[in-house]
Amino acid sequence: MPTVSANQCEMYYEVDDFTDPWITEKETVWLQHGVGRSTRFWYHWVPSLARHYRVLRRDMRGHGQSADPGPDHRWSLDELVTDMRDFMDALGLQQVHYVGESIGGILGVLFATRWPERLKSLTICNSPTTIRPAGTRALSGEQGNLHKLLASEGSVGWGRLMIERKIISGHSPEHIEWVLKEWAKTPTHVLQGITKTLDGADTATLLPQVTVPTLVLAPANSPITPLTDQLSMRTEIPNARIAIIEGPGHEIYVDRPEECLSAFRNFLGSL
Repeated sequence: MPTVSANQCEMYYEVDDFTDPWITEKETVWLQHGVGRSTRFWYHWVPSLARHYRVLRRDMRGHGQSADPGPDHRWSLDELVTDMRDFMDALGLQQVHYVGESIGGILGVLFATRWPERLKSLTICNSPTTIRPAGTRALSGEQGNLHKLLASEGSVGWGRLMIERKIISGHSPEHIEWVLKEWAKTPTHVLQGITKTLDGADTATLLPQVTVPTLVLAPANSPITPLTDQLSMRTEIPNARIAIIEGPGHEIYVDRPEECLSAFRNFLGSL
């Protein structure tokens, strides 16, 4: 099981590389999951990319097989983005093409404004600039308070609500069972801590500072990521591009992977 210690956290990661073995200069694509997910949620992207790129996936702090900092941990976006830099340093990676899903996209924006020299490109996938009131209602249901909902329903209960609200995708009973089983692996206190960091957070003012080549993979019908916000990202980030994906809900990288991958490959090919 590949792990590395970075920013005082033991992090799990996976690398897939099916490029020609005589090629020594390989570009790395880093696929970063969002809240409650893990490396496993990107499984369907790997075959298409790993033939041409070294594909890196990492479990975020407290998720998947990375270390849980405990129920008393004080979470912050600053720590999570420092995790990313220190993770790259620990692996000896100078630059990557970074793809961040949901909170992974928020962290990507923060990273790009602090250490732009470490990114060959930035792709923001179904990621908001901030969680607006409508998004909070979608995430918390009748409770109206996500912290209380998690306390009463736990990881799995929240997962079921997220599937109902089309924030998490479930295409069949078998798929839903798998998603809920994976979702349950993230402790409730981790979900409470990491979602609290998003209360009031807003990357909108940072967007003009992003200077790396950027692609916005925008869901047309996300309950928590308004298309107006996605279009604003395209406008505010200098020379950013956008691909609007007509999926049924938030997780376009699950629901419309081929469309997302096509837009992503075209983006990388144009750099």
